[in-house]
Amino acid sequence: MKRETDYGYEIKSVYTPEDIAGVDYGRDLGDPGVYPFTRGYYPEGYRSRMWTRRMTAGLGSSEDTNKVLKRYYRMGQRGGLCVISDRVFSDCIDPDHPLGRKEAGVLGWPGCSFLEFEEMMDDIPLTGHSITLLGSCAPTTLRLAYVVALAEKRGDEIGLIHGSVMESPFENYFGQTDVQPFDLNLKLFLDAAEYVLRNNIRMRACIISQHFQESGGNNAQAIAVELSMLKEIIGLLVNERGLEFDTAAKLPYELFSIGSRFFEEVAKMRALRRMWARLAKEEFGAKDDKSCHLLLSVHTSGRTMTYQQPLNNIVRCAIQTLAGVIGGCSALDNATLDNAHAEPSALAARMSLNTQHIVACETGAADVVDPLAGSYFVETLTNRIEEEAYKIYGKIQEFGGMIKALEAGYIQKMLTDEAIKKFQEIENGERLVVGVNHLVLPPGEDFEIPIQEVRGEDSEKIAHRMQEWKKTRNLPHLTEKIVQLYRDARKGDRFNLMPSIIDAVKSYATAGEVMGTIRMARGLSYDPFHIIECPFALDGEASAHAAA
Repeated sequence: MKRETDYGYEIKSVYTPEDIAGVDYGRDLGDPGVYPFTRGYYPEGYRSRMWTRRMTAGLGSSEDTNKVLKRYYRMGQRGGLCVISDRVFSDCIDPDHPLGRKEAGVLGWPGCSFLEFEEMMDDIPLTGHSITLLGSCAPTTLRLAYVVALAEKRGDEIGLIHGSVMESPFENYFGQTDVQPFDLNLKLFLDAAEYVLRNNIRMRACIISQHFQESGGNNAQAIAVELSMLKEIIGLLVNERGLEFDTAAKLPYELFSIGSRFFEEVAKMRALRRMWARLAKEEFGAKDDKSCHLLLSVHTSGRTMTYQQPLNNIVRCAIQTLAGVIGGCSALDNATLDNAHAEPSALAARMSLNTQHIVACETGAADVVDPLAGSYFVETLTNRIEEEAYKIYGKIQEFGGMIKALEAGYIQKMLTDEAIKKFQEIENGERLVVGVNHLVLPPGEDFEIPIQEVRGEDSEKIAHRMQEWKKTRNLPHLTEKIVQLYRDARKGDRFNLMPSIIDAVKSYATAGEVMGTIRMARGLSYDPFHIIECPFALDGEASAHAAA
């Protein structure tokens, strides 16, 4: 069995003051709330603000998701809600699309219209908690438009709503994929980001290393990739969209995947806080200390949740939750004991939320800020992962940044090589996983757990509902907004489409209709799968109605 970090640093049996002889407290650590923020952003830590305790929802219809969100609150969800999109919405086609009819509501929320968002948020306030809508990058502008439109409809002050509805376009390379081209996703992401920043909307963008890690990347690579994505996105907002850095720095937060290597995971979070603070100050010239804050949200690792012996996943979840809290996360949602099988059952969700409350209330972990600071081992790990991450970060910058490194295939090869290495280590027994290659149960003796499923007829019901609902809309008004969106989308990448998208969403244009219109304006096919045709007359040319 190997005794090294997942990025290859060999771990000694004991650590002494000599291992951190070069550490200067003021320069490298500082008190909590003080630059470089290695120890956290708030002097009182969780005593002044607890982390957001939540579970990810999204399965079946919007009405089903609404019920789950309310149930999670009764179970102990606090501070915010989190919903993930299904594959249909992630690709920005509609449930009644021929390829959407079997996928609607499977592994996510079918949020392809403003109607779906209204139903999902029925009797749930927009304010008083954070609203996080996850998925791929493609529907970023639509998710933001839903929030703005519903706030206006309810008479809520948009400045009081906070959360995250935007995801970076880099996720297409790391597993959270959609079918839209990268340049289109990047343009729409920047439109949404610029819109919230110029209008003082408190919606953050998720710049995610989680999917990179869940696809097999190691911790040092994940930090390097995260820092590179942050530099690229912020640089574009500053240099191309004309925003001040201290304004643009309000946008991002990081979604970490936290695995079971407890001390290494804590060190990873501490290192990234310090690295972002220095990037903000030294490269971007941050004037406001808050611009040096990178909020860290944690998702305990679904990749480590095994299909075999699923009750063991409760232990893994507890260890990872504790690591995220010790590391100083601002929000946390857990993987569940049935994560390898399906979306969370009520039992699994309750166990995961209870795990967070046990850590918060019973362990004392929330009483002290950065309680492992000063540990010879943890400070060494923090320094080591930072050193390794900077090496990878430097290579990415040699390519000319994250986009150029992806175009050259460097990031993809790094990820593939690391994933293969991890698989081989499990295969040859160097990496032990209980229930998989260690303490394996004979067939028939494994634990049986309740599985939550979506049936084929449930997806078809969602598709049929949308097909019939489309006929009830005010079609002249809808067409007017779609035509205006088309005209605006032809004005170039610097023209911000958010106002036009919001107007189209208010008229109940669907995800497929909005994205299809934008695609046509850019010279692409209305349907990314080349199955249906545009149902609107755009540019004076009549288009056939969408195929049934």
